[in-house]
Amino acid sequence: MKNVLVTGCNGQLGSELHNLASKYPKINFFFKAKDLDITNKAIIENYLKKNKINFIINTAAYTNVNDSEIEKQKTDLVNEKGVKNLVELSEKYNCKLIHYSTDYVYNGENKTPLDEKSSTKPLNYYGISKREGEKHIENSSCESIIIRTSWLYSNFGNNFVNAIIKKVQNKEKINVVKDQFGCPTNAKDLAFDTINILNSEIKLDKYGKIYNYSNLGYTSWSNFAKKIIEFLNIEYEIQEVSTEFFKSNVIRPKYSITNKNKIVNTFNLNIPHWEKSLKTYLTNFQL
Repeated sequence: MKNVLVTGCNGQLGSELHNLASKYPKINFFFKAKDLDITNKAIIENYLKKNKINFIINTAAYTNVNDSEIEKQKTDLVNEKGVKNLVELSEKYNCKLIHYSTDYVYNGENKTPLDEKSSTKPLNYYGISKREGEKHIENSSCESIIIRTSWLYSNFGNNFVNAIIKKVQNKEKINVVKDQFGCPTNAKDLAFDTINILNSEIKLDKYGKIYNYSNLGYTSWSNFAKKIIEFLNIEYEIQEVSTEFFKSNVIRPKYSITNKNKIVNTFNLNIPHWEKSLKTYLTNFQL
């Protein structure tokens, strides 16, 4: 029996893991959110003293990209210091650690799919904070991995898919950038494959600590929006615009298409194409 602590379980990924947990009776999941603040090391340590935890899955993060530029201290507290706390305590209590990061650690200048060895140079403070958190794991002695994911969506919380649906419901005009490219990720698929990784007999970081994960294939934000409309089986205009259309102080990468071969081959995963996964997600969705 594996004892698995999931932090940040009120978010998209944590919620999907919670939904799947009952299907895996040989894994004893502990879901902790507000009562286990990863920025408070003493609280985490007290919990680990009282409970024999084999794995920590850290889904906790400060993910508001726009607000990160303003609330830098708060962003650092969760995305960097919180990860540092988990790393140090994982080493002390012999826990294996799975942590999630973002495609925003890349600089967006590539023209070919990014692999785990591609250089990192974040363009915004959210990406900077996530990269700093990654460094603690890369330098750690505990068995641990970083899963870099992108364009996450689910039934829970704020995300691009839900935002498009809300605009349709409110009959709002929809403008979407056409010149930023990346890979959508259904949080349910990532949660499912996280459990597959947990159940794998392979040492987590046997081939290094960094892995890319998203659904297969790639798209632009505007085409992503068009596919949402198509799979909802409705007609609605999507206005394609350039990045410059939106006046923003936050720079986002124009190219963050990632190569998933490493995680697929290491853990023998069968990741669905993003269009297939999106269509499944929207099946029977009622506007």
